[in-house]
Amino acid sequence: MNKTISLWGQNLYRQFSLMLANQPKLSYYLHPLLNWNKPGVHPDYHSARIVDFRWETDQMLSVWLEPASSWIGFTAGQHLLVTLMHQGRYISRSFSISSSAALFAQQKQIRISCRIQPQGEFTQALAAGIAALRHLSISDAMGDFVMKPNADTGKTGAIVMVAAGSGITPLWSMLSSLRCWTSPIVLFYCVKAAAQAAFLTELNQLAAKQPLFELQLIETATAGRLNLVQRLQAHTDFSLHKALYYFCGPEAMSRQYSDDLIQLGVSAAAIHTELFGLARLVSEGPVKQALFIQQGKVTTVEATAGMPLLQAAEQQGLSPRFGCRIGVCYQCVCQKKTGQVLNLRTGQISGDSPEQIQLCISAAHSDLQVEL
Repeated sequence: MNKTISLWGQNLYRQFSLMLANQPKLSYYLHPLLNWNKPGVHPDYHSARIVDFRWETDQMLSVWLEPASSWIGFTAGQHLLVTLMHQGRYISRSFSISSSAALFAQQKQIRISCRIQPQGEFTQALAAGIAALRHLSISDAMGDFVMKPNADTGKTGAIVMVAAGSGITPLWSMLSSLRCWTSPIVLFYCVKAAAQAAFLTELNQLAAKQPLFELQLIETATAGRLNLVQRLQAHTDFSLHKALYYFCGPEAMSRQYSDDLIQLGVSAAAIHTELFGLARLVSEGPVKQALFIQQGKVTTVEATAGMPLLQAAEQQGLSPRFGCRIGVCYQCVCQKKTGQVLNLRTGQISGDSPEQIQLCISAAHSDLQVEL
């Protein structure tokens, strides 16, 4: 019922805006004025004032933000889309919130922590311009990678967390938000070397004062890759089947640990993952033909099996709208008119009928037509 009312309200607002300003949102009409006051702020998102920034390591930059009052908050573990203006156009990237829920409740601030990628356009632009930036645009918080109660996990159960590199950000948000510890928690934090471990001082302080928390730092350059099942089976008084699991890191890592646990009888419902990128799902068969229709012009693209349609379109000189490129922001949604696509996040194959798809996580499963 509430969802129906909300959708009705959104449609009414859109119609009102179109009548008043010939724009689907009043913020589009007012964008020049808003942009003069807060340069680079995107009309589709919330403005967030940059309060402070700090380098956590030589590769990770933390930025404290004070979102506008329209931003309603988050649950520890969630992520959001961050947008800035770079070289005359908006660019976006998804980041997990790395601060505690208490920081927002008490000071109305949040923190994002960004690993600066050598080839990453967004993170390079953010690092280069952070001293001069005053505002960023942020989406609502989203995602279900959050702490979930489980009837089988009480005082005798445990929570197992595995973070690889910057995968520590949502897990640290969860840990720093906990106020009532009822279950033991062990965190396996995998980094090449300790110098690359963000929040290590805070994690060590938490381990020193909280007897239910155990930190195991895995320096892979010297110790090698973590064998999770072996470590857990050697853990004193630990039950694989009573624990909850939270993995955040590369898709291959999370998939391997999940498969290992499921083979030993652990319920898939007890395993929660947050991935850095898309699953490496590749459909077999010949190259497909995709017809992209944009403003009446038809462009034929040879779509390689398993390649996101967004990438295939860009290789032919098209410029579809996009944001996060990992399927969370929905900026690249467009209409598939005919044909089937493979969802690169879930592995599901669509039907043949017209429907909306996300270009960044859809690959051609058959010949198809897409209206951009």
